[in-house]
Amino acid sequence: MDFKFRNNSIFFFTAVLIAVSFFGCAEKEKSNTENTYYVELVNFKFDSLRKSIGEQIFGKATFYKGNDLNILSGNYITDDLPDLLYFNNVEILKEKISEGSKKIRIEMLGEFSYDSVSYTLQKFTYLNNSWKKISDIGVLKESTAFKTPFYKLEDLVKKITRIIIEYAYN
Repeated sequence: MDFKFRNNSIFFFTAVLIAVSFFGCAEKEKSNTENTYYVELVNFKFDSLRKSIGEQIFGKATFYKGNDLNILSGNYITDDLPDLLYFNNVEILKEKISEGSKKIRIEMLGEFSYDSVSYTLQKFTYLNNSWKKISDIGVLKESTAFKTPFYKLEDLVKKITRIIIEYAYN
């Protein structure tokens, strides 16, 4: 009889552990979905700019700590902070877009120049099987005074990335 009780107890505790793991993970995934912004890069004729912005924002998580913006790989995030946002490439969605998904669209305007770039930023939410625009910041222009093309590109990308992240928080 003691053996039967022990087997039932082990089964019960194993079932509870599996249920807690399943529902706990499902809830964390849901909260990540609510905090995820998909970034769409439109009209990027200069591949180095597209690649650099992608490297700076895709797969990253951001949060404010002591009024400082922190940006790091989403793979390193273990805590579920209240103001945590994730950024991914909109291309990973394909046809699997969930209701309520959020997207930031950045469209480059005119020709690329190492000295300055013009672009627009817009926020969208996926509702009723289509993207609905919820915000449009208009046309922005970033410029740099660095001398070499490498540092000019790096400076422009940092500025654009920071604006995208701050736009997501507002």
